Amino acid sequence: MQIELKNISYTYQGPLPVAALHNINLTVKTGEILGLIGHTGSGKSTLLQHLNGLIKPQEGDVLVDGLSVKKGELPLTRLRFRVGLVFQYPEHQLFEETILKEVAFGPRNMNLSEDEIEKRVKRSLIDAGIAEDLYERSPFELSGGQKRRVALASILAMEPEILVLDEPTAGLDPRGRKDILNFLVNWQNPNRGIVLVSHNMEEIAAFADRIVVLHEGTVFLDGTPKEVYSEAKKLAEVGIRVPQVSLVLSGLQERGWPVEKGAFTVPEAAQEILGALKKSPGGERHGL
Repeated sequence: MQIELKNISYTYQGPLPVAALHNINLTVKTGEILGLIGHTGSGKSTLLQHLNGLIKPQEGDVLVDGLSVKKGELPLTRLRFRVGLVFQYPEHQLFEETILKEVAFGPRNMNLSEDEIEKRVKRSLIDAGIAEDLYERSPFELSGGQKRRVALASILAMEPEILVLDEPTAGLDPRGRKDILNFLVNWQNPNRGIVLVSHNMEEIAAFADRIVVLHEGTVFLDGTPKEVYSEAKKLAEVGIRVPQVSLVLSGLQERGWPVEKGAFTVPEAAQEILGALKKSPGGERHGL
């Protein structure tokens, strides 16, 4: 599956109109994890809602496998089954009496057989790591991390091809964040894609195959984590904090060290620094 945003512009109307997106051109596809970063007001949420038709473009078009959303060539109900959108704090949208009923709600609205609904519900709960002895309990009795996984399972039971998530680890403790990210990594495969919004730069760098930076409603940068984080100065200009190791390497390179700026994990940075030391015995020529 491939979603193309073609020359998308969108303005929220009102007494003081707010331009949210300006001439956005972006492709999202299965088989990759795309990280989306940018400050509040950069257009992230508006862009996400274009991906599954919650917002229809005012200017430009959204093409899904070549079919125009604006022209109605792909029904919105079909699009929303194929692209699952998970808002921030999705557990606040839980409402059913039991976990089973909660996760079955979406598939039931797809007019599937009861056998198919049951298969999807149990498969998604297993994938989400929800123990069987919890299935008949109220979702409101669960921990925060468990509620988040139930909310995700309810979307996955509709078997989307692309999963769009707005800050999926917000408000969770370190264990909960790790569980959610491991869950998403295990779910993604060549036939499934993920679009992830996060303010945690280290987290998104380690998780994403590709990163898009939005600034004032435009695509500011688009590339691999290494390519994007090597632009530490550009990111700083728009107020985006890169991983600390990227800043360290960028500073060392400015001092003449033979290191690559794009490393964003501690092991990668250590390898770069050790490699530089081997190339320059004594190290004093590079400011050590």
